Amino acid sequence: MSRQKRNTKTKEMVMDVFANASSALRYDELEQQLSGQMNRVTIYRILQSFCNDGKVHKIPDRDGKVYYALCQDCEAGHHHDNHLHFRCVKCESIICIDKPVNIPGLPRGYRVQDVSCFVSGYCPNCPSPIHENIPTGRAVHDVACGRRVRPTR
Repeated sequence: MSRQKRNTKTKEMVMDVFANASSALRYDELEQQLSGQMNRVTIYRILQSFCNDGKVHKIPDRDGKVYYALCQDCEAGHHHDNHLHFRCVKCESIICIDKPVNIPGLPRGYRVQDVSCFVSGYCPNCPSPIHENIPTGRAVHDVACGRRVRPTR
């Protein structure tokens, strides 16, 4: 018989932060938003509980930082988070792209346990360098060929 977990005020506060977030959150961002409302250990335990219950999934990025985002169709002990994560190289936000990743056939004997896929680039809120100071004429050719372009005076 599975034991029903209590929905406490602190869990509701953490879930509200996730529900109102526009991107995945790092632990320190969550802690900052909940500053003074609960201690660090409580936040950590709630995050672990949410991960175990299929409410939140961890997103480790290539820099070793761990982000957390709400799950869509997960359940306790079984995550279905095989989707893309987009990381903006300028503002460093991470969002879940709700399109499943197709896992290629693996050689015999291999079994998939987890899928983690990142796409990096510029989010709609951050202009990419290509749109900042757009070069013209000869400079366009030099940029396209990978040559350094000196700023014009």
